[in-house]
Amino acid sequence: MMLFDLSSLRLLPPSILLTKSCRFAAIVPVLTLWLVMAVSLATSFTALAKETFSLANIQAERRELEMASATDKVDVIQDIDQRIADSHNDQVRRASLYIVKANILQHHGLKAIEDNIAKALLLIDEQTQPELYLYAMVVKSYGMYIYQNQAEQAAIVLEKVQQHPALKNDLYVQVQGLSSLLEVYYKLKDFNKIAKPLFQLARTLTSKEIAPEYQGFFKELDAELAYHSGLIGDTNQAIAGYRKIITDSKPKGQIENIAVANCNIANMYFLPLAEKIQYAKASLAAARNLSCSDAMEKLVLLDEVQQGNLSNIARLSQFHSNQQMPSLNQRSAYYAGLAYLKLNDLAGAQSMANRMTDTENWERYDLLQKIYEKQGNYRDAFTASQRYHQLRAQKDADARALMLSSYQTRLEMAQEDTIAAEQAKQAEQLQAAEQKAEARLQLMLTVIAAGVGITVVLTLYLYRSRQLQRKLQQLSDTDPLTGLLNRRAFLRQAEHLKQLAERQQFPLSVALIDLDFFKQINDQYGHQAGDTVLCAFAKAANSTLRQTDLCGRFGGEEFILLTTQQDTAAFAASLQRLQQCFSELCLQDKQLGYAVSFSAGITTVFEQNAGINQQIEDAIRQADEHLYRAKASGRQQVCTEDLCLQLVSA
Repeated sequence: MMLFDLSSLRLLPPSILLTKSCRFAAIVPVLTLWLVMAVSLATSFTALAKETFSLANIQAERRELEMASATDKVDVIQDIDQRIADSHNDQVRRASLYIVKANILQHHGLKAIEDNIAKALLLIDEQTQPELYLYAMVVKSYGMYIYQNQAEQAAIVLEKVQQHPALKNDLYVQVQGLSSLLEVYYKLKDFNKIAKPLFQLARTLTSKEIAPEYQGFFKELDAELAYHSGLIGDTNQAIAGYRKIITDSKPKGQIENIAVANCNIANMYFLPLAEKIQYAKASLAAARNLSCSDAMEKLVLLDEVQQGNLSNIARLSQFHSNQQMPSLNQRSAYYAGLAYLKLNDLAGAQSMANRMTDTENWERYDLLQKIYEKQGNYRDAFTASQRYHQLRAQKDADARALMLSSYQTRLEMAQEDTIAAEQAKQAEQLQAAEQKAEARLQLMLTVIAAGVGITVVLTLYLYRSRQLQRKLQQLSDTDPLTGLLNRRAFLRQAEHLKQLAERQQFPLSVALIDLDFFKQINDQYGHQAGDTVLCAFAKAANSTLRQTDLCGRFGGEEFILLTTQQDTAAFAASLQRLQQCFSELCLQDKQLGYAVSFSAGITTVFEQNAGINQQIEDAIRQADEHLYRAKASGRQQVCTEDLCLQLVSA
């Protein structure tokens, strides 16, 4: 609109100005009016420049940038930076752009979040822009619980966001806040609180009243339901949910969504390793610069090592700088450690175990037990195995607790709907509520059926775990060469047998056995021949001794035998049969071909009638003295306290 016409302001001739002062006086008001109008126009332009974006403008711009970032994040970030530079007079819009930038870069490390949120909070406050402030708090909380292990503090922040009255003005922040709150509760294992926000999220995103511009915009519901299914062990449902996200993202070129979805599948606890590897490869094929990419790469490297491909093993010790999530750092080290074990690189495996500092991480103890077992340290392997099975059992219990909590919340929400329908007293509303209750009842039955299946799977898993634990116990109790009890296991079982003998009043005797000239066999024929002799003795012992007798390798060429024979003569006869069988086995062996004898010392551990009751260690020392006497008397003898008997070879 034309405010004034400059052509109407004509300059008068100087003669008139000088000679007719009255006309000059008439021009002064016109000039004054022109000056006032110019100042008013400048003020209008300044006010227009300072006009801020409305909440609707901010929300529309946010949706535009979020959708564009799914296909071309680099260009979108550059676009945001340009918009920030152009909006230097609009603090509210600048703050919104900083928060959007932090949200888009949330998978790229803590610094990107903190720097941009700090800049935004300098421009806004909770009283004047509550919606933007809540948005900033939701994005900031992500950095707290993902990168800083501050899940409890993040829960406090997000719970306050949910209670804020301004939250109802921004559906986007409602959804993001609920989604983040769920992740925090999962981290804290606060299962009683998880189900309610999950179903609240489902209600929000499936509501018929959702604004048209947000129809199909959110993927949080599919992601949260898939994640929830994975935690309770319903892997098929979880994979189906993530595949839906992948299918929806492919036509739009949203490679980051595809990579993250495959990464989430690969990180599922109940998924077999072979399937984890398949989805890790799919994640890396989509994108390699995400916070989960390093863990996926280590998993693929483990598969390559298992297949014999060693071309990339140098990358096992290399960790991506953009992976700052503690849980994924631990998992990367776990997969790298398994690969080093496959390569028999115990030092490399130990260095990966040292990176895993979380004492509540079952993967850490799985790696440690495998390292200790490779080192022959069966005691520490057994301790690590016990802790590993405790943590796995706790994780299984957590899954059951979450499933039961979900069932309880569904029941409570169904009851709330029923009460609301009764209060409305309208037939149409009551009929709708009954239909919803019936659908939820069907869903509950489905959950119960899934729970029964999961319980069966967990039961089979626990049975298998106990089998493995028993096998590990057997390995830690057994001499690896002969298969007989080792010294520690023999002494433990001997104590138990002595206690039983004292209760049931049966005799107990011990014999300490030493193979004759064993050192000469090793020196003359080699250690392989010596191992063959040791194995022949073990085989002879298993063939001739009774099932109630205990036999173990005491160390080197020494063996020990605990028996319930009634008298010394019967015990000596048993040793004679053992000597004959042992000699025959040595003669029949093609590598040996000659007889080998042994010497033995016998003593009584417990005999009620004779008033003898020795400690196991004392009896072994006494048997050792008798053994020394047998060897000093020419070997191939068995000696007691009173006499020595010659053993006859085959």
